[in-house]
Amino acid sequence: MSKTILVVDDSLVSRMMIKAIIQSHVPEVDIIEAGSGVEALEKISQQNAIDIALVDFNMPGMTGLELITAMADKITVDKIALLTANIQDEIREQALAAGVTFLNKPINEEVITSFLHS
Repeated sequence: MSKTILVVDDSLVSRMMIKAIIQSHVPEVDIIEAGSGVEALEKISQQNAIDIALVDFNMPGMTGLELITAMADKITVDKIALLTANIQDEIREQALAAGVTFLNKPINEEVITSFLHS
């Protein structure tokens, strides 16, 4: 059974790295990628199910937490991670309150695979 994973980050390099890690560790994966929250919302409205979402916090237009809140009105995502170098306690608490896993940037293969298989 294939998984659908949403990757949202305004950095193309970050998206490419995350996608490569996912593809090497998750067989039969369908990756939806977006460079902003608005683009992600446009793409997910056409999707029935997303199993996992990896969402950057700092993006133009809307933060990752704002995107996660907006996505909740459209779809259910089984597992969501908020990716950020912003380690302020307030952001961490907001992510935890939303039921979101907080992953510190810079992201590496071990961090991503550990989250994917948790």
